[in-house]
Amino acid sequence: MALETGVDWVRTEASIYRNPKVLGLLSQPNGWQTAVVYWFSYGYAGENGATGTIPKLALPIIQGTPKIAQRLIDAGLWEVTSEGWKIHDYDLYQPDANYIKMRSEAGRKGAAARWAKRGEAPIKPVEDSPGEPPI
Repeated sequence: MALETGVDWVRTEASIYRNPKVLGLLSQPNGWQTAVVYWFSYGYAGENGATGTIPKLALPIIQGTPKIAQRLIDAGLWEVTSEGWKIHDYDLYQPDANYIKMRSEAGRKGAAARWAKRGEAPIKPVEDSPGEPPI
């Protein structure tokens, strides 16, 4: 489950396996490791504030190393920031936490209105619910 400011899911390009930048990574020795770190960075960024930021201390959490981070920078997939890195164009393709929160609240209000029409109490979601589906 995502943190208070994050999301439970992120968008991934369906054709990521043939993205030229990813193919460039995969052509390098052990490039698959770099591709995995890139993919994991999306999950980390989404779960931890939906800003696309990867702090330096998080690199080992997503199975990265400084060498892998440099490969991602060289490939144009990450950008250097004062805190660590930012996924290139993350904010163009991912909804931000405010949007997700607003959408969730609208859904809860809509469900409550439907249940009220039926004269029943709404069912509360379970804690291990998978969250909202992708938009």
